[in-house]
Amino acid sequence: MKATRKLIRANGAETELHGPHAIQDICQMIGADALDTVSLSDRVHVMLVDDQGILKNLPVNPAATRLYQDARGIPHQIRGDVVIVPDSDYARHA
Repeated sequence: MKATRKLIRANGAETELHGPHAIQDICQMIGADALDTVSLSDRVHVMLVDDQGILKNLPVNPAATRLYQDARGIPHQIRGDVVIVPDSDYARHA
């Protein structure tokens, strides 16, 4: 499976990202102070989301919401911009 790295804006715009990015950079890209991670259904990628998206009343991100619901089967909405990266970008190795 090809590693995917992309930014998905709440308005549906997608931007391909190249190479791993520092967590600080991801926060800046999506306007987040803190991130939450969601393991995706392929078990290879994670979605990095603004941990405060609901409290900030960010717009619903339909594409990210579908990815979340596919992975978790829970009718929860993802708000704001998100970044999809391989889990291996940030996983700690022993």
